[in-house]
Amino acid sequence: MHELVVHVPHASVFIPDDAWLEFLVPRDQVEVEALESADLHTDEMARQAWPQAKVIQAQVSRIIVDVERYEDDRKEEMAAVGRGALYTHDHNHLKIRKSLPERRREELLMRYYRPHWQELRAQAAGAILIDLHTYPVEPWIIERRAQGPRPEIDIGFTDGLTPPSWVSALSQHFHQRGYDVGHNTPYEGVIDAGARAAVMIEIRRDIVGQPNGTDPKWKRLIDALRSMPVGP
Repeated sequence: MHELVVHVPHASVFIPDDAWLEFLVPRDQVEVEALESADLHTDEMARQAWPQAKVIQAQVSRIIVDVERYEDDRKEEMAAVGRGALYTHDHNHLKIRKSLPERRREELLMRYYRPHWQELRAQAAGAILIDLHTYPVEPWIIERRAQGPRPEIDIGFTDGLTPPSWVSALSQHFHQRGYDVGHNTPYEGVIDAGARAAVMIEIRRDIVGQPNGTDPKWKRLIDALRSMPVGP
């Protein structure tokens, strides 16, 4: 069993062939939205920072299926802006995709969403889970908590899933490395996949850099993630 699992739900920009006809805007606009919505390089970030971990990542762009939303739109607050498990709107709240019939919705959930969660729960059971994301410097109009602070590192935690001692240790660690750190802002909480302990690490995109081996921002970030305390 892997003792550390890193969840990377939003790195992909892949649009499957059978999804293109669902969009109401030109192909290049869809591709731009997939790029804008992606937490680019978080897959590479996870592998470089934690080579010993099991990395679980989504296979398609979140604008096709977002595996980190509730499957049931009645439970998902982002469904109100067309960004539930199956997106219909872009990050500016413009409709870019048809509303899907139930049969197609079920097909996509069966193909991408449920297998992802089955694997995630199987790997996370009893393990330490890091849920890894990035977010834009300026808030999108669809954000639910757009008025709060937007620190360089946001530590997202949930009572009962994230030990307070781990939150404190992570905060101290990133502060010591010169990062501005916030708690549950602008995004809060961490997914419950049955892990022994879980935390969400949200990284503001202007401090990520490029994974080319020479970018000082990237090298600094990878070093900070690699050396951070993993678990309480």
